[in-house]
Amino acid sequence: MRGLRHFDRNVRLFLIALALHGFSSAIYGLWFNLHVLEGGGSRELLGLLNALPSALALGIGLPAGRWIDRIGRRPAMLLGVLLMGLGTIGVGLGTGPLPLGLGVGLIGVGYNLFVIAHAPFLAENASEAERAALFALSSAVLFWAGFAGELAGGALPDLFRVLGSVGPTPYAGPILFTALIDFASLGPLLAIREAPRAPMTARPMHGQGRPLRAPVFHMAVPNLLMGIGAALSIPFLNVYFHERYGLPDEILGALFALASALTGLATLLAPALARGIGRIPTVALTQGLSVVFLIGMALADQAPLAALAMILRGALMNMASPLFTEFCMEQTPPAERATVSSILNLTWEAGWMIGAALSGLLQARYGLTAMLLGTAALYGLGTLHQYLAFAPRDRALAPQPAPALRRPAG
Repeated sequence: MRGLRHFDRNVRLFLIALALHGFSSAIYGLWFNLHVLEGGGSRELLGLLNALPSALALGIGLPAGRWIDRIGRRPAMLLGVLLMGLGTIGVGLGTGPLPLGLGVGLIGVGYNLFVIAHAPFLAENASEAERAALFALSSAVLFWAGFAGELAGGALPDLFRVLGSVGPTPYAGPILFTALIDFASLGPLLAIREAPRAPMTARPMHGQGRPLRAPVFHMAVPNLLMGIGAALSIPFLNVYFHERYGLPDEILGALFALASALTGLATLLAPALARGIGRIPTVALTQGLSVVFLIGMALADQAPLAALAMILRGALMNMASPLFTEFCMEQTPPAERATVSSILNLTWEAGWMIGAALSGLLQARYGLTAMLLGTAALYGLGTLHQYLAFAPRDRALAPQPAPALRRPAG
């Protein structure tokens, strides 16, 4: 893995902003569900709030991708971070459906702008030989920042109880604290110097649309399946461990921090594994093993076993995800990368919206164990589709006759 100094200045600044975003998001994600429930919100409201950002993404996805391809990645990321910070303030101060919905809506729009611009920015600020390593490094930075955020976040509710209540619930203070971190991430993004965008034709996919249609479709289908599966249970793992095993706040924070740290380390190992067996086989192998541990977590009757399964599941499921994203960007002409990124994000968010809305209703009737098993089934189907659709293409892109020495990307 290359050191940070080997990458472009823009990349280093982006990774600083990404680390701040990851730190903030980890604390927010740790306490959002409990903040809503503690404030008197129902399970159904919780499910709808988790689905709302995805519903908004369906409306802005494609227009946002086209807009970002026109104006550049930096302005979109700046606006996205600003909206996330403002929305987080609304969430921290509110408990009713309307203020929570407005806050979550702003966060959803901002997050989608940031995510859509993320992958094209990385692809355009690294050489072909650096891309796989950079995508892996950016994912690792996000998880390590999440580790720090979850570790620190576990102690924040008690700290705010000592310092004095802030907001309507014990979790409002930690959530409002994350808004400050969001605003701090504007600094490195403002320092990025992006080259002027080349003029685009009125129909940017003209002449390229036909060869892109089949790959984009097959990129999007697993995103939809995995988005549904993830939203069914992953946002509610903190509630799962809190209620089923009675884990206290500080243990929950440490558990999720450990999971993020291991996932960040595993992500750095994925490019080396891909050089040996290929990018798509690496994705299929690691995600397939993750499904096994997810089933184990659902069926475990002891907290230590469930926690171990959760940690391994997260590391395996996420370690090769940057490889698939980099593979998708490689298949896409530079002028269309944000558009394709928005399609991938849109299908993920569509799945997330469906899964989150269903989860709130199904939890009340069947419990979270059934949701975990449903997630495992959908993950398995998405992984199978990725392998069948792209493994032959991945093999064809590998230089011959020495696959072990091929470039990791491009």
